[in-house]
Amino acid sequence: MSYTVNTLRTMTRSCEQMRDRVKSIVFKPEDRKTLDLTFGPQLAGELVGRTPEALSKAEKEGRLAPPKQQGNGRRFYTLEDLTQIRTALGIHAGKAADEDAVVVAVQNFKGGVGKSTITKHFADYLALHGYSVLVIDCDPQASTTTMFDIQPESLIDDEQTLGAFLSPRSTFDDFAATIRETALATIRIVPSSLGLQDAEWDLTATLREGGQAVREGLQALRIGIASVVKDYDVILLDPPPAMGFLGLNVMAAATGLLVPVPARQLDYLSTIHFMETIAENLEILEQHGTPVDYGFIRIVCSTYSPNKPGEQDMWKMMQATYANFLLSQPILASEEVKNATQSFRSIYESKPSASHETYKRCRENLDAVFGEVIHQIRQQWPSTSNTASSIVGIAA
Repeated sequence: MSYTVNTLRTMTRSCEQMRDRVKSIVFKPEDRKTLDLTFGPQLAGELVGRTPEALSKAEKEGRLAPPKQQGNGRRFYTLEDLTQIRTALGIHAGKAADEDAVVVAVQNFKGGVGKSTITKHFADYLALHGYSVLVIDCDPQASTTTMFDIQPESLIDDEQTLGAFLSPRSTFDDFAATIRETALATIRIVPSSLGLQDAEWDLTATLREGGQAVREGLQALRIGIASVVKDYDVILLDPPPAMGFLGLNVMAAATGLLVPVPARQLDYLSTIHFMETIAENLEILEQHGTPVDYGFIRIVCSTYSPNKPGEQDMWKMMQATYANFLLSQPILASEEVKNATQSFRSIYESKPSASHETYKRCRENLDAVFGEVIHQIRQQWPSTSNTASSIVGIAA
């Protein structure tokens, strides 16, 4: 074996050992991520769509169990309590049972724009607000998979994977078997692994066969999602950074598009090429019998630092360029988000790493951004399109 191969594998083993040490510190004494989230009356009310006074009234009337109390007498609720409140009060955040999930691709070809971070945070936000979520990691780099505490290398010998499902050479055809549980009860994930890169090569080989083989290759993910599309409210796709057959599968499967673009000149300019490439590839899909028509396309300004030279000007330029397609709130650059992701968490799973006010501002910013995306999602369901401005209904 060559010096280069030995060196790379030694480095890989060293990185894996360090990763395991970090996770043992972050999650100790457990080997896996566990959540110990609690919510005061104000936040609990916001998450279920009721005022704290309404919750208190329902508790006094016996419609709800009384909340738990800390030693100092402060009331609090757990994730399980929120689920019980929604059930007891008939609060349903998502779609009607006969409607399809909205499939949102968080897509941009450029690396470093925050796709995986946004996917993870949006999934957790949706779950806390009562939506049922499926995350599908379509990137062989598997960053989102790792954020959900699944080690991609643990799937190398597993036949029930997304790569096996997508590969034309595979006989594995049960998409539902690729779905795994996460620490949040209402989020499921189809994890990624290096085997997904093999599926890319196998799909590309269908070009030699042409016709029906190409069409089936382009529609593989769409077909898999169709088998579970009524089981979830929102399905989030984290695509690969390049537009190969995997990227085309994501484009064909999505029903909505969220495009992160940092307020930096090079990222802004690269988005011009990205938009043109997307349009060209959608035409390719249509030519191969796979028409695509998204319910919405929205640009989100990501990792925005208004005090950095030039970024405020770029934000204004983005507002002028994208107009109504740009979310009105940018995602602010935040050390809270960086610190949370280093612990394989979103800020929705984490305690403040700095001051409480800093954490609160970060969370409120993300809430505002994701609230706009939810508005677009709810417009896609006939049962909620007339009340899309409300996340979970009218407060009692």
